[in-house]
Amino acid sequence: MGWFSKLLLPGRLRTGPTALLPARPDPKTLLAVAQLADPEARTDGDDILAGGSRIEVPVELTGDVLAKLGVPDSDTLWACRIAAEGPLPVDFFDKSLAEGIAYRLGGWSLCQGEPLDPAEETVDPLVYLPAVPEPEEILPVLTEALRHADAVDAERWPDGELIEGVVHVSVRRGRVADVYAGADVQVTIEEGHRLPPAAQTRWPYLTEIAIARVSPVVRTEETGADDAAGAASGEAADGTTEDVAGADAAPLDGHADTTSDADAGSGTDATADTGSAADADSGSDADATSDTGSAADAGANSDTDADPDVEDTASETDAEDADEARAALLVRADVAVTLANALRGIAADSRGFQLAEPADALPGGYA
Repeated sequence: MGWFSKLLLPGRLRTGPTALLPARPDPKTLLAVAQLADPEARTDGDDILAGGSRIEVPVELTGDVLAKLGVPDSDTLWACRIAAEGPLPVDFFDKSLAEGIAYRLGGWSLCQGEPLDPAEETVDPLVYLPAVPEPEEILPVLTEALRHADAVDAERWPDGELIEGVVHVSVRRGRVADVYAGADVQVTIEEGHRLPPAAQTRWPYLTEIAIARVSPVVRTEETGADDAAGAASGEAADGTTEDVAGADAAPLDGHADTTSDADAGSGTDATADTGSAADADSGSDADATSDTGSAADAGANSDTDADPDVEDTASETDAEDADEARAALLVRADVAVTLANALRGIAADSRGFQLAEPADALPGGYA
């Protein structure tokens, strides 16, 4: 690569979607990942063609170029730029392709100058279906796949019907056709979507498909009996939250005012004391100052000693949250794969990459 090409490289990578990878990907591995999004993806020289986009040959990036791209804490990355070959079959498929490649190979995605770690984004598995399934067809599958709900949340689903542990809401408005919910997972059936490459390969005769979106159930917060009427509306709930926040802050403000008043009072008393007591007060003030200083030093030392424990606790909490998020994602992916197998659909993640098994939804699977 010439010096002029290197000079223009950061700008080219910013403008087009790019996957930034920690190691140079094996060509066969990169092709296999691309075929998850488009089963008909193929090599074209050193590049790969997938879904009307070209995955260019990986280019090594060093620290100076990465600094210009705004990617932190990295000395060397490999960039796979995605370039559209023509009209894309699905809007922003090239961006989804870059994010999906980075997600599976443990890297970053770069689009319009903004680096993104796809593993930090919450993704909801999808199921591509040729048509909206009838309740009699999908309910038996969800009854086995979902953890059962105990009752219908009348506030969230006033028209919901509990059928064998699954809440069914027939919406039939706009794009949403039906909603099915268990205790912690919700399946939303949407119709009228354009065909992504994976679905176009399976159903080339269709012009649009239905999508089952598997997401977490959003639970309403529990409130007391006195606040039940207010919690029925979003405005009342917001107002209650603000009032509670104000009530929590009030004691702190009052405590601060009381402390300042006490300090002002002690200062007045000290000024009133004169005469021979001044020497004694001076000595006691000096002792108090030294005591205060030693106490402050001790407090600072104790805080310093406590910092590693606080950091360890925070890291453990983050690790637990990450484990919980991975477990919840596996549960949703398992529901998606089960639905796809039962209804002869295609399980995929939110970026259009197929899922053969639930573990395929986890990040870094091909790293």
